[in-house]
Amino acid sequence: MGALSIGTAVFASISLGLLLAALASDYWVIGSEHTGLWRFCRGLLCHTYGMDVQDYIHATRAFLLMGAIAGAASFFVLWALVGRFYTGSVSAAKLAAIASLVAGLCALISMSIFTGVYNSRFRQGHYGWSLAVGWASGPLFLLTGGLAFQIHAGRVM
Repeated sequence: MGALSIGTAVFASISLGLLLAALASDYWVIGSEHTGLWRFCRGLLCHTYGMDVQDYIHATRAFLLMGAIAGAASFFVLWALVGRFYTGSVSAAKLAAIASLVAGLCALISMSIFTGVYNSRFRQGHYGWSLAVGWASGPLFLLTGGLAFQIHAGRVM
């Protein structure tokens, strides 16, 4: 189980890194300016949005933040499992699996909201790398959840 545990923890690390990169960066849409969830930049001059944004941006932010929290929980539990620091009565692998699946679903929901609304309303510019890594984090978290359930199944038997 050692290799599976380490591999799963590495997948959780990569997934969380991608999700946080998408959340923090401002290259979701690129055109004459580049735009993210928190600010937009025209040339070298950047302006923050604050809370005065459209509803779909709030929804995207909220689901990404929930995904990041669940992903961080999965990340820490899986690395504690690898280091054998976890001694709780609840299966750490099962807890990490559920957290990873929640993170993956939240990431996919947030990416779907942003892409769907942006496609239907704006259609200017093209999608940037921030959106791409956000989309990549969702399936990777789901894969991490599946692997964590495999760890749980191996320890229960």
